[in-house]
Amino acid sequence: MKSIKTITLILFLSLCVMNAQQKNTITVFGETIKKNKIKDYIVNIEFREIYPDNYRNVDGKTIDQVKKEYASALSKVNIDFSQFEEDVLYRLSSYAYNTSEFYIYHTNSMDEVKRILSQKVEGVINTRVDVYAEELSDKEIGELCKKATEDAKSQAMIIASNIGRKIGKVVAIENSNHRNQGFYIGSMKQPTKYHIKVTFLLED
Repeated sequence: MKSIKTITLILFLSLCVMNAQQKNTITVFGETIKKNKIKDYIVNIEFREIYPDNYRNVDGKTIDQVKKEYASALSKVNIDFSQFEEDVLYRLSSYAYNTSEFYIYHTNSMDEVKRILSQKVEGVINTRVDVYAEELSDKEIGELCKKATEDAKSQAMIIASNIGRKIGKVVAIENSNHRNQGFYIGSMKQPTKYHIKVTFLLED
């Protein structure tokens, strides 16, 4: 019975200390710029049946005919359409299951991507390029965290000084970033920020 009371007292005191610390901490988000090294491009293409349109003088074509015409266009820029893979899973989840087919092409060559995008064929729509960066090494993650922590410290010092306090040691760091990351081609125009959450003790 005595031992149970002792354990209960220890737990109570621990909770009191934790609560006291939480009331005397400051949590901020630090950031730094991450350089992305491109590993892979995935070109996404949708083939759709063409319906006759007398107004535009367009003949109707089946999806197979559209694919054949597109394959011929790609061959002129040295791209082999047989290397494209049908994205069956995407088609199953698409609203256009009965009217479209979806294909993807993997490459690490930007030149190939440009050549594919340069080919305009009626019935080939919704072309999109996903970009995947190389996976970060442990060393790179450590360097990014260090820079982001320094940024967090600078912010915390300014905030603390405004309320007449100082910051102490780091008591917690949360890093929710992934080792690798995918992008839409348009998002590559903007710098990629690496964020972490850092909690410091507040001191008088």
